[in-house]
Amino acid sequence: MRRFLVFVACLGAVLTASGCGTDDPAPAPNGPATGGQPPASATPEAKTADPPRSFDKSAPVGLPSGAVRSNVAGHVTSLFMTLRDRTGYIVTPTALNVVDVLTGQQKWTVPFERTPGDPYNQSGPFVNTTGPRPPAVGDRLVVAAVPVVIPEKGTTPGYVALSVIAADREKGTKVWQAETKVSDDQYADASNAVTQVVAITDKAVIARYGRSDDHVTVALDPASGKTLWERKDYEAGSVHGDVVVGADFNVAENSSMVQATALDLATGGQKWAGAARSSSVVLVAADPALVVLTRTDYGSGDSSLLFLDPATGAERRKVDGEDQFGPSSYGTCRHDERSVLICDAGGVLTGYDAATAAPLWTLPDKAANRVAPSITLAWHGAVYGKTGGGQPIVLDARTGKDLATDDVGLVPALVSEYAGIAAGENGESLAYPVKS
Repeated sequence: MRRFLVFVACLGAVLTASGCGTDDPAPAPNGPATGGQPPASATPEAKTADPPRSFDKSAPVGLPSGAVRSNVAGHVTSLFMTLRDRTGYIVTPTALNVVDVLTGQQKWTVPFERTPGDPYNQSGPFVNTTGPRPPAVGDRLVVAAVPVVIPEKGTTPGYVALSVIAADREKGTKVWQAETKVSDDQYADASNAVTQVVAITDKAVIARYGRSDDHVTVALDPASGKTLWERKDYEAGSVHGDVVVGADFNVAENSSMVQATALDLATGGQKWAGAARSSSVVLVAADPALVVLTRTDYGSGDSSLLFLDPATGAERRKVDGEDQFGPSSYGTCRHDERSVLICDAGGVLTGYDAATAAPLWTLPDKAANRVAPSITLAWHGAVYGKTGGGQPIVLDARTGKDLATDDVGLVPALVSEYAGIAAGENGESLAYPVKS
């Protein structure tokens, strides 16, 4: 049986966008976007709300086309941007582009060295869920991971590598770029590879590469980019203090199985192994107090949501899902980056305390005559989505109650206290300022 692996990044569901390269941002609907840092006098006064309850659809701002990708129905299917305050950090196959989402103006760009391993991943008419995940943003560094091709040199064959690029968040200058070989096949390519910076800590930057049977995780020194350790057949998914937990494809008893394995953040030494052994392991970004993953049982195909102790791998809570085969068959879980994990499984929406795994609320609620909306995002105590009739709605993440139902204006794929990000009618990447 083919082994499956899907990791959900902090953003929640894994999603893809059109466009690549280092071109200037697309013109904004309310004015042209220009390169460079805008003067202070050009920076508009902006409304903020944490979390936002409504967005101004009358004043969308055009962003680079590579920020998000949508399908023909206009739904965002992939994200290549991390949003912090009013700044968007966008990864393409060739550069890290940073823009002010309220003006559409480029703040800085850092080009990547080497030939892209999958240059057309963010372009073309077809939607897929592979490619680079949005950059990780720390206090000082912004770090992105992309696949690259190292060319042959004389009789030394070329190969595919995971390239990790760190830039100074304020200065917009490259700090270091590190490369890790991922395949010994000189004819291999990196089409449909998934690359991600899992975490930035003061001890290590953790990045991963996954494609077919090539799985690599690398830990890099945050100051120099020097390799601290690397592990083959392993894809990191979450960091819990000094512990990294990931999907381990090296299961001696059965080569078709995957298990959760924990490593020491600084050394890569193994802490524990064998948890959630199954045909599919999906790590979920959540509170560091618990390891959260979904799994598909190897024999029965039964899916479940597991909460594990990061120190020991011991099971804290298990929630059974639907009986079906395939990756992510349990459903999708999103952390609100504060205290709640929201899971959507088989049309049932459930909120959990992210630190204890205690259930908080569930929809549908027949007794209260309430149904479950479809959701796209959870952030800072709010859950964003739409009703069965297609109307935008905001729920309280802690209680599941309606927080905003009128004049929400938008179903965002990304949100901050300044703006919501969504796709326009023609699939373009747009930022909508916060109204309230």
